[in-house]
Amino acid sequence: LLYTIKFECTIRFLTSVITPLMVVPRDISLHTNGDTTHEKVDKSNDGEPCGPENECIAVESPKLETIRKWTVQHYKMTKQIVNEKMGNSTKTVDKELEERIEDLRTSKVQYNALLKEARAMYTRFEGLITSHRNMRSNFQSLIAHVPALQDQLQANATTQSILEKNGEGLLGALRSFVDGLNTLVNVTMQDTFLTIKNYENSRIEYDAYRNEVTAAQAATTQTDANKNKLLELQVMFESRKLKWEKLKSDTHIKLNLLQENKLMVMKQQLDMFNSAVIAYFSGNGEVLSEVLSEYHIKSKAVSEEGDATTKSFLAKD
Repeated sequence: LLYTIKFECTIRFLTSVITPLMVVPRDISLHTNGDTTHEKVDKSNDGEPCGPENECIAVESPKLETIRKWTVQHYKMTKQIVNEKMGNSTKTVDKELEERIEDLRTSKVQYNALLKEARAMYTRFEGLITSHRNMRSNFQSLIAHVPALQDQLQANATTQSILEKNGEGLLGALRSFVDGLNTLVNVTMQDTFLTIKNYENSRIEYDAYRNEVTAAQAATTQTDANKNKLLELQVMFESRKLKWEKLKSDTHIKLNLLQENKLMVMKQQLDMFNSAVIAYFSGNGEVLSEVLSEYHIKSKAVSEEGDATTKSFLAKD
């Protein structure tokens, strides 16, 4: 309650300061420069026109009007939020839409956790592939120095080379899985949440004007000033209502599109990832290559010496 009183006093003070500046005195000379009108106010006592010896103040009415409207709008929204928290104001609730939004928030938390683990798995598995590569290189280097172990060293080098090659394939599948999850969470979902934020702000504006109209209609004294104020509030209320209904419809559409896109993308990514993991750990390099080819995934090219010719996308600047 104390916060509300302080905020209301601050807004009233700012309004009292800004509003007088919006009144154009009789002794104002207007100077137009392009699309902006600058008003030079004569501060001299005798009303002489502005000149080199007379001090004048430049006032830009359009900017002041914008500031005033922004201040009043945010004051109404903040007051509505505080009143809702304190139980002093009614709130418009669409139960079905609110449940869908809450489900989306829960889903984003879960997909974020999956994305985090997939990135960690990629990093660890990339380190394992590097170890396979280094082991193969060391085995090959020892062949020339220890001829007696040439067969054993060559066999181990060949095994590490196969593991490295298959690992690069699984790493490509992991990279595709991480990219798909990242796009879903940080692009598609984020775009939907932006629409939801705009919808929630429009709902607060709608409720703020709705409650003001209700309070004005319930006033005991209906003077001409009160009637004019009520008409003005009703016009503002109708415009906010149309905006709220449009954003409500947009939110439903975005949620439907997101659901369809999420199912399509995740079904493809999960099938691909599962097939690649099974093929890799069963040691079937041919099946792994078929999986990568089916889903158009390119693994990092490995030279005959075993050095990757491309960097991991996580290692790039």
